[in-house]
Amino acid sequence: MSASQDPKIVRLNLLDTDYAKIAAGEAIPEDKKRRLAPDHYNFEKLGKQIARYRYADLDQQGLDDILCSIGVTADLFTLADLEDINERLRRTGQFYLTEGERQQVINWLQDELGVELV
Repeated sequence: MSASQDPKIVRLNLLDTDYAKIAAGEAIPEDKKRRLAPDHYNFEKLGKQIARYRYADLDQQGLDDILCSIGVTADLFTLADLEDINERLRRTGQFYLTEGERQQVINWLQDELGVELV
């Protein structure tokens, strides 16, 4: 950034405690980690995605983005699923998941990690 440019200030609608929770991420129980092949999943990344879903003040598009990221991290979506999601984005200009796609990720979180998002 040159001296003539003003820094861009982004206002966050978060409490300091919410930001701290997002930065720390949600703890995934050790027994769940062991059961799910720890070398296959990035639990730290999943924990941060879960915390961001819970504590960031996001609209539905932002929440769907996080659910999609969790789905990709957990290998829940096939290449065909991702192509469908991208095609909807190209066609409508908005990123969104279908209700079934959302439910697939939410069910996985509940069943495999014991995490309740709502």
